[in-house]
Amino acid sequence: MEFYIDGQTIRFTSPVIAANSRDYLTARFHFSGEEWEGCSKWVHFRQGETVYDLSLENDEISSGMHLNLSLGQWEVYLTGHREETRITTVPVLLQVRESGLIDEPLHQIPLSVAEQVDSKANLALEKARAVEERIESGVLDGRDFQILGFYESLEALRAAVETPERGDVYGVGTEAPYQIYVYDGLNDRWVNNGSIQGPRGDDGEKGATFSPQIDGSGNLSWVNDKGLPNPETVNIRGDKGEKGDKGDSGESPYELAVKEGFGGTEATFNWSLAHIADHAAQHRAGGTDPLEVETDSIQAGAVTRAKLASDVKVLAFTEKAVDAPAWVSDSTYEDFPYRAAVACEGVTVKHYAEVSFSSVDALEGSFAPVAASYDGGVYIYASEIPEAALTIPTIVCTPVE
Repeated sequence: MEFYIDGQTIRFTSPVIAANSRDYLTARFHFSGEEWEGCSKWVHFRQGETVYDLSLENDEISSGMHLNLSLGQWEVYLTGHREETRITTVPVLLQVRESGLIDEPLHQIPLSVAEQVDSKANLALEKARAVEERIESGVLDGRDFQILGFYESLEALRAAVETPERGDVYGVGTEAPYQIYVYDGLNDRWVNNGSIQGPRGDDGEKGATFSPQIDGSGNLSWVNDKGLPNPETVNIRGDKGEKGDKGDSGESPYELAVKEGFGGTEATFNWSLAHIADHAAQHRAGGTDPLEVETDSIQAGAVTRAKLASDVKVLAFTEKAVDAPAWVSDSTYEDFPYRAAVACEGVTVKHYAEVSFSSVDALEGSFAPVAASYDGGVYIYASEIPEAALTIPTIVCTPVE
């Protein structure tokens, strides 16, 4: 039998139904619209004072539900329940015709409403006990239990979940432990099953602390205080970028000096820049500036007028040329990976070298602000190899002990 329900109206198609059949009849119910969504649905067969009530399962009546109708005319109607709401239909008439078997009475009739509810309750209780036994025996660990969401109150849950499915589980409350509500599809209501949060466990062991380290080449590594395996070292230094466009020329040092009040000529200014290192060397310990000493308490390492001529010999070099092929790769300074050797006669590793680049070269920032001496010359450093030969205006090397 096929029943079609639209709101409170029923239409049905049915083959001939003969009396005295047993555990044979089945029916399927098709619902249109939204009125019946979320309802627990019942179908009722009435003949005189005899009423059989069946709870629909998946909108069907199976042969195992014992719909065994006797001869005569039956009224059929439906009811649906959702919380405080009930929906009904008008009845339709179903005719059961006489069969060839007229002497044997029906041996089983559908269960009453109370009997059906009691049967479903007993079945649910049996299933719950079976699950409990499986959990206690370790066969089931509870991971199939899934909480579908959390709401602050039962009213909020009802408003948000309008068409729950049988067995849906939600947590209710503003913070843990939450009250666990399970939807009872049979009675169309939410059932509070209490809290499932157990007692607080012991504090775990303090975890390891991993500390990052990075070297000058961009290699990132880790160490930890628990002796655990560390992550693999990775290099986080990116590829060297392309050389940018040359910027606009700025004001020369002479122009800046004039703005600050310098009144000399440009030639005078440039001469002063070229001799800054030489002048500074004269003022260091062992320098050649005259000293006026008017006391007998002179330390052994102090510079005296008598020592200047005999002990100190400052070496100065001008206009030293450095060709492009002189530059080689060097790892002394990370930001200045290229080095050139400038030959300077008489210089040893015991000299302190000061290199004064031209004002243009100095302002570009391509050359390191430090230099190093070696036996026979001075090393200078650059961030990149110059495209053309370089001329160094002044190199001053002072002996140090």
